[in-house]
Amino acid sequence: LFIPGEVQGQPISFSKSVVLWASPFDEGADELASELATNFSGLTVSTAEEAGDATHMLLYLNADTWSDERLAEQVKQAREDRLKVVMAHENDPDLG
Repeated sequence: LFIPGEVQGQPISFSKSVVLWASPFDEGADELASELATNFSGLTVSTAEEAGDATHMLLYLNADTWSDERLAEQVKQAREDRLKVVMAHENDPDLG
């Protein structure tokens, strides 16, 4: 995580392997997931149509999040499967 003006003391990494699933039906999630993977060691990204061996699902929330009903079905399935859902809220109006 990054806070503007924050002095970063050390790199952030995960103690266990993390597979973050960014659904292809969640526009922009793949870009955010790739950015996270670049900055956090131990993080792998999956952009498959199904969760597969993912440990977490990334839900990128913006104005277009629910434009594809397939995403709602995936979130429902992820919750039924007890997959941890990480929500990221877009705050830049230019990005939705």
